[in-house]
Amino acid sequence: MIEIIPYDTQWPQIFETEAKPIRKVLGTNCLALHHIGSTSVPGLSSKPKIDILTVVKHFSSIKIADLERLGYEFRGEVIPSGRYFSKQIPNVNLHVFEEGNPSIKRFLVFRDWLRTHDDDREAYENLKKELANKHTDGMSYACAKTEFINKILEKADGA
Repeated sequence: MIEIIPYDTQWPQIFETEAKPIRKVLGTNCLALHHIGSTSVPGLSSKPKIDILTVVKHFSSIKIADLERLGYEFRGEVIPSGRYFSKQIPNVNLHVFEEGNPSIKRFLVFRDWLRTHDDDREAYENLKKELANKHTDGMSYACAKTEFINKILEKADGA
């Protein structure tokens, strides 16, 4: 079952706490860390899972063992040309992309749009709650949100 809970004001702090050691182990290869996903949008109900977008110079400079020591499990390439890690406590998804990857912009544009457009944020929340009742696994739930996300990205591109 997919659990959607009301926005928690602790989510930004959890992001900051998790980001510090990630920055440290990635060193100068780390160009940016961004809080993305629904937990990064104030007021938006979400799965209680922090999503972190990490931009690096080169995948080849990442030492997976360093991230594993922080509690992250390497899950492979989930989004094209990206690397994916997850952690259970706290519940975190770590998305790693090399600079210039178009997925970076997509994640940030979607987040920023929802932060500034209350009607779309509310519509997204309603959709998430509806889909959470229909889907039992994370992958089908995520795929079911794709059409809405693409519409928002089109709106943002035309704005």
